[in-house]
Amino acid sequence: MRLRDDNKRKHVTAVAAKLFASEPFHKVRLDDVAAAAGVGKGTLYVYFNSKEDLYFSIIADGFAEMVDRLKAPLSDNATSAVTRIRTVVRELARFAFQHPQLFELMRSQGTCNDPGEWDTKRRELATLIEGALRDGIASGEICDPHPELTTAYIPTMIRSAILFGPKDLPENTLVEHVVSTLESGICKTPRT
Repeated sequence: MRLRDDNKRKHVTAVAAKLFASEPFHKVRLDDVAAAAGVGKGTLYVYFNSKEDLYFSIIADGFAEMVDRLKAPLSDNATSAVTRIRTVVRELARFAFQHPQLFELMRSQGTCNDPGEWDTKRRELATLIEGALRDGIASGEICDPHPELTTAYIPTMIRSAILFGPKDLPENTLVEHVVSTLESGICKTPRT
């Protein structure tokens, strides 16, 4: 049995991410990934159980990076809560547009083989969002009797728009619409 090498895994996922970004999921074959990464196909199975597992691993790594990037701006109490929520929406939309097949794959294939890290990062993101909302409530900027529900709605709004919205929806339009909807619903002074 081959030993796992984190550098090789990172190389394979980086190469695979480029292939998935340039081709629809169903057109990328593991043979293509192995050839582009300069490894044997068997090496892929040392790290991943299937093409779906490889894809979900790339997504999980990207999601973890996004949550880590959001920690500083969402923890900055000097920044308004609305600005912090706008940052969340922008980053979630960017993530969704970078991984357009993600939500459809999750509906049809389930989730990654190791949902532990994914769930941990999802909880971290929820804690960051709810913290920003509660800070806004405390400062009087936001009026939200159930920030725990709003915390759940924000990522779901992005997901629903990607899955069921117009197929040619521009990223910025999605961000502005979600933020506008949130501001109209929870902010004391709607944006003009």
